Amino acid sequence: MRLLEYTLLTVIVAFIIQFWVLSAITSDKPQPTMGKFYLSMVSACIMGILEVMIHDTYKSVVSLFYYVVLGFSLYLFIYFFKNSWWINDADYLKQMLESHSKEMILSQRVIKKTENTHVQTIATNIVHRRKKDMDVIAKMLDDAEKQVKAPITKTNVFNYMNVGREDPPTKEEFSKDTSSYPLNSI
Repeated sequence: MRLLEYTLLTVIVAFIIQFWVLSAITSDKPQPTMGKFYLSMVSACIMGILEVMIHDTYKSVVSLFYYVVLGFSLYLFIYFFKNSWWINDADYLKQMLESHSKEMILSQRVIKKTENTHVQTIATNIVHRRKKDMDVIAKMLDDAEKQVKAPITKTNVFNYMNVGREDPPTKEEFSKDTSSYPLNSI
């Protein structure tokens, strides 16, 4: 095989391992997101550069074209990730869902393995907090799929944070509810 074929094979395999395999191993809710795509491509470009370095060392040559292309691609994917190009709210929420899932799995394993009560307490608290966060994120994603046109604002973020609670009454509702009390008739 030639260098191009080896490099393409290495980049593709590294991408698949980073994007799908590692996510499936470390999370019970793997999500295909743009952020994960960018990070997987960063990993794949680094592996491609290493493949070219191995080839060049073995053949005693310098494959400048491959270094420039892979280096520029690496820079581009890092730039896209750091500046959140093409990453929308739903993509961000999916990334958070997968991240919280990883934390919960790790914490559940620690709870089963450790004898230290302080570590168990911390891990248990993480599991409970992440479960609540994941419920909120799942509800937000579900609502976003139902109503794409309704943006997340400060007002309805408060509502998501109070999942299961009723919204406080408005001034009009409050005055209607309290008008029948004996103190208001004095």
